[in-house]
Amino acid sequence: MSNVLNLVAPSFIGISYLSQALEMKNLLETYGAKFDLPENFEENEDTFLELLPQLIEAYPLYFTKCAADTEVESAFFSLISMIQLLSQVDQIEETSKKLSNAIVADTTSERLPLKSKLLSQQFACYQPTLRSTYQLLVNVLKLVVETGQQRHVTLDIDQISEWMAKWKCDVQEQRDIYRLLHEAFSAIQQGEKAIQALVLLLKLYSENEGVEAKPDAHICVISHIAHPNIFVMDHLLDLHPIRALDGQLSHELLQIFVNGDLNDYIEFYNNNVDFVEKLAVTHEENLRKMRLLTLASMAQDCNEIEFSQLVDKLNLVTEDLEPFVIEAIGSGLIKGKINQPEGKILISSTINRTFLDPQWLFIKNKLELWQKNLVIIQESMRKSHNFSVPIGGG
Repeated sequence: MSNVLNLVAPSFIGISYLSQALEMKNLLETYGAKFDLPENFEENEDTFLELLPQLIEAYPLYFTKCAADTEVESAFFSLISMIQLLSQVDQIEETSKKLSNAIVADTTSERLPLKSKLLSQQFACYQPTLRSTYQLLVNVLKLVVETGQQRHVTLDIDQISEWMAKWKCDVQEQRDIYRLLHEAFSAIQQGEKAIQALVLLLKLYSENEGVEAKPDAHICVISHIAHPNIFVMDHLLDLHPIRALDGQLSHELLQIFVNGDLNDYIEFYNNNVDFVEKLAVTHEENLRKMRLLTLASMAQDCNEIEFSQLVDKLNLVTEDLEPFVIEAIGSGLIKGKINQPEGKILISSTINRTFLDPQWLFIKNKLELWQKNLVIIQESMRKSHNFSVPIGGG
């Protein structure tokens, strides 16, 4: 089974698998487990396979009856070793899923970190080509959500997406994984990755299914708005679940953060105070981001901005201007410098809040100008190369 299973260290050195199984059976019976086995069970070394599913079913008793984590881990590796003896891939898949589900059968246990560790170890025992690792991943993610810890597993969205392609996951299975990834990254406070997983989830909904994902779409909108370092959000408007929010306040608020200005937001807030106050982002945080976005729009088509313009447009007092501009430059929204004596900002570049036809036209014009300048330079160099000064007098 080397094509699907990685090597697993045996739990008991020099003890047969049947002996291991019988030791586990005897111990579990003292914990209250019941087993249904044939009378001649102990007469055949291969008959431990009849016991294996029942051992797995009773395995959760280890978490409640064993005081030492090492005992729980030892039994776990014994079961993994036994699974290696199965001759058919579908047997391995089914038995592996049963063990994974047995580990997470009771998520109210105080030993959730241990369960997370065991699931991660089980995941490492299998090649990612094995289809049952999908269920392992689901259970791993559930425990990350429950524990708020990622100590025993590495979560890489791109890698997981590749695995799902290998597993040939259907759309619903992909949705379940991306939703769990969003919840897991949220639980371990990795906001940007949580948002990335949520966007991938929303992309899996067609136009006709967009309404089904409206709750997720609302969370996606507010997560983008609340994140202090996310400023470009126009890509959300093309997602079908986001479109399904049209006519709702969250969609109107998103439109403001995509292409509105500070005054648009203040007007929205004044008309919808209760709605904004219940969001997972404060009014003050929204004001900060909208001031930055408004500055980015102001800097779009100019080389400099007067301080007086900022005072009027951004509703700032003069003494707050310099710290605000420093923050804007530090955030990467604009590139430039402050000309304090002349009371202005010198702009070298800025981000595009939206990328539509005007932005493409701007790039087209820039490229054409660059091309014309190259032609002029080439012609100048050609003439300079051909020009020669006569040597000697006439």
